[in-house]
Amino acid sequence: MAQARPLRVSVQAWQPPRRIDAIDFWLRSRLLATVHALREALRPSARRWHCGSHALADAPVIAQHRTPLWSDGRADEFPLVAGKVQNLRVARRAFDAVEVPAGELLSFWRQLGRPAAWRGFVVGRELRGGCVVPTLAGGLCQLSNALATVAVRAGFELVERHGHTARIEQAGDADGDAIDATVFWNYVDLKLRARHAWRLEVELTDSKLVLRIRARFPPTAAAAPLVLRRANAVDAPSALPLARGCLSCDQAACFRHRPRIDIEPQGRTAVLVDGWTPEFARYLHAAHPRAERMQPVPLRLAFWRRPATGWQREAVAQGTQATQALWAVSLRRALWQRLWARQAGRRQASLIDGQRWLALAFAARLKPAHTQLVVEQSLLPHLQRIGALDGRRVTVLAGALPMAEIERRLDAAAHRWPGDETLRDFRADPALALAEAQALARAAAVVTPHAQAAARIERLAPRAEVVRLDWVLPQAKAIAGGHTDPPLVVFAASALARKGARELAAALQGWPCRLRVLGAPSSDARLWQGIAQVEHMNWRGDALAGASVVVLPAHIEHAPRAVLRAVAAGVPVVASTACGLSALPGVREVAPGDVESLRAALRAACSN
Repeated sequence: MAQARPLRVSVQAWQPPRRIDAIDFWLRSRLLATVHALREALRPSARRWHCGSHALADAPVIAQHRTPLWSDGRADEFPLVAGKVQNLRVARRAFDAVEVPAGELLSFWRQLGRPAAWRGFVVGRELRGGCVVPTLAGGLCQLSNALATVAVRAGFELVERHGHTARIEQAGDADGDAIDATVFWNYVDLKLRARHAWRLEVELTDSKLVLRIRARFPPTAAAAPLVLRRANAVDAPSALPLARGCLSCDQAACFRHRPRIDIEPQGRTAVLVDGWTPEFARYLHAAHPRAERMQPVPLRLAFWRRPATGWQREAVAQGTQATQALWAVSLRRALWQRLWARQAGRRQASLIDGQRWLALAFAARLKPAHTQLVVEQSLLPHLQRIGALDGRRVTVLAGALPMAEIERRLDAAAHRWPGDETLRDFRADPALALAEAQALARAAAVVTPHAQAAARIERLAPRAEVVRLDWVLPQAKAIAGGHTDPPLVVFAASALARKGARELAAALQGWPCRLRVLGAPSSDARLWQGIAQVEHMNWRGDALAGASVVVLPAHIEHAPRAVLRAVAAGVPVVASTACGLSALPGVREVAPGDVESLRAALRAACSN
C-alpha cells in the first residue's frame, strides 16, 4: 500500500470572519461553479454509475474504513452534527452498491449530483475560513474523506483531491492513514481511478460511517498522493488549526454568530407505530413516556364509532405531542384495503402496500435530531429500504416472526397439505424479506411478547438486546361447567389451514365431540367431515360459553387474543408453539402439524 506524504503547512492565527470576505467568497464560488458546469457539459470528465449492481457483490473486501458519526465535535454543536448525519443518509443512496469498470473515473459530484433541499439535504456543518458554519448539505466531507482513505488503502489513484484549511474537534483520534479530502459543489471534487473493476459499499450504522471496497484483485501500490492528514496533536507537522463553531463560539459580534440551541446532546426519540397492542402500549408507557409518537389516523367504515382500543386512546406525557400521519395517507390505505378485502392473496399485498405508504409518511416527518427510533416491525423493511434507519439507534417492536420464517413455515404446511391453495395464495417480495432481515440485524433492541418471535429474531440479531414482554390478559369472567358430554371444542380462529384447521379436523376424527369455530367458515365444504356438530360464530356471540377446551394449532399466529381471553376465563387451552405462549399458565403446547400430539393434548384437557 502506498504511503501518503504529508504536506507541511503554515498555520495562521484565527481571525474573525468579515462580511466582505463572505461576499467575495460567494461571488468567486458562483463564478467557478458556473465555469465548471459549462466545461463538464461540453466535455464530461466522468460519468455517473448506477447503483444496485451485483456482479462484484460476492468479491472479497480489499479495503475498509470506519469513522464515527456522532462522537466528533462539541456537544453544543449537536444540531449541525445531526444535520451532517442526515446529509450522509441522503448521500449514501448515491454511492452504495456502485460498481466501476477498470480504468474508469468515479467523481464525487458527478455521482452524487447537486445537493439540494428538495432531495432531502438539510443544514449541516461546513468548514469555511477557519469556522464551522451552518450550510445546506454540510458534512459531506466526512464521506469524501472516508472515500479517499479507503481508496488509498485499496491502492487506487487519487486523480483529484483537495485538503481542508482547518480541522474539527474530535472526540477520538483519527486513523493514522486517514486522508483529508474536502469537496465543494461543484468545482472542488474528489476523483478516483483503479486499474481493475471495483465495487463500493456505504453503510451507516447507529454510530459509524463504514465504507468497503470489493474487488477480485488484491490491493495494488499507487503513487503516493500529496495529502493533508487530519491530526489532533497541535505539534504534529501536518496539524491544522482547530476550527471554531458558530453555535459554540464566544464571538457574539461576528455576523455568523448563532444563538445557542437548547437541545439534548443525545437527540430525540420517535416512536413509529401502526397496530395497537396492550403489550406494546404498556412497554412504551414505561420505557418511552416522553417520546414523540407517530401513528396513523384511525379510520373505519363506520366512522361514527370510535375504536375501543388504539394508539389514539393512549395518553401522551406532558410536554410531548403525538404526531399523526397525514389524513390522506390513512384514508388512502383504508380505501385500498377495503377494495381488496375479499381477495385472499391480494388482501395481504394491500396490507403491505398500506404499511409502505405509512412508513414513507413517517420518514418524511422525521427530523435530523431524531437519533433513536422505536419502530413497529411491519414498518421496518420499508424504512430500511429508504435509508431512514441509517445513523440511528433502532428498537424494534416485534409482533411477528420474520417474513422469511413465515414463508418457510407456510411452504412446509403446503407440502403437507398440497390441495389447500390458501397456503400458497401470497408470498412477499424477496427484496422486502431481505430488507427486514437487514433491519433486524442492525437493531439495538428487540421487544416482543411472542416466545417464538423472540427466539428466531435473537438468532438474526445477535447484537440486539431481546426484551421479552408478558402477555396482557383481558378482563374476562370465569367460565364454569366446561365438562360437558360430548365435550365442546372451541377453535379460536377462522377455518384456515395456516391456523391449523386441517390438523384439528384430523385430530377430532373418531372422537365424539362438538366443534365451535369462532371465525369464518372454510371454503372447503369437506373440511369438517366426520364431526357431527359444527357451529360457526363468525366472531359474534359468547364464544366461550360451555367450552371444554379452546384450541389453536396454528402454523402462523402472532396475536392469539382469543386464546388469551380463554386463559383469563380459566378455560383449558391447547395451542401450538407457533402461538408464542410459552410458559403461560393453563396452556398445553404442541408442535405445529403434529396431529397425534394434538389429539392427545385435547383429550387430556377435556378429561381434566
